[in-house]
Amino acid sequence: MPEDFQEFLRKGEEWKYERLEKDSEMRKVVERVFDASTLLTLYHLINRGTLDRFGGVVSTGKEAHVFRALNPEGEYVAVKIYRVATSDFKNMYRYLVVDPRFRGIHRDRRQVVYAWASREYKNLQRAGEAGVSSPRAIDYEKNVLVMEFMGEEGLPYPRMKDSPPADPERVFRKLLKEVKLLYREAKLVHADLSEYNVLLSPDPILIDFSLGTEVSSPMAGEFLRRDLSNLSNFFRRRGVSVPPLTELLEEIEGEG
Repeated sequence: MPEDFQEFLRKGEEWKYERLEKDSEMRKVVERVFDASTLLTLYHLINRGTLDRFGGVVSTGKEAHVFRALNPEGEYVAVKIYRVATSDFKNMYRYLVVDPRFRGIHRDRRQVVYAWASREYKNLQRAGEAGVSSPRAIDYEKNVLVMEFMGEEGLPYPRMKDSPPADPERVFRKLLKEVKLLYREAKLVHADLSEYNVLLSPDPILIDFSLGTEVSSPMAGEFLRRDLSNLSNFFRRRGVSVPPLTELLEEIEGEG
């Protein structure tokens, strides 16, 4: 790991439980995520005023890690870094080639990952413009996406999976409104919606829009059914009287 990256991390607040020198897990994450190109991209984001201080890990996933950081105004932001070397770029490519915005993309690992980050940024923009409860898109470059930090004082809101809602009926109805707004106003289907990709503040916030698909896609209907089925199963287990899938689809897609 390059010494200049250690200095980059030290530029931030000295996170008591996440300092690179003391946290072996943080060190492992850094070594997996930060290649020379990603490090240069982060410097670019600092130089143009998107980032100022870099903090610790918020979440880890198969394709990307999310870090907390501060912008020049001292506000928390989330930095999502897609791994290039270990990403499942073949699966990403399958989704991209059916997206009208990315037709003609070359089957190149690095370019596919870069397009994937761009896709999530554009999806977040559209969701935000439609008024969907989701992180605000701030900036992106190559495999790095910067977005609004959804939490308080550097601590993220809990995922619905980890902290089930106290009033599941209310949250279920609110989630349906968000899905409907996303579909009708943003013209998108989330395509990966489940208790894993909903934060509670306590109101629901949709996250992880990398699979977000335009409603004009031939796959949109299948993805919407999958999203609604995932939500239905979660809330049925918590005693909510969930309507049949056909009724939910009519509520989202119908003219009323």
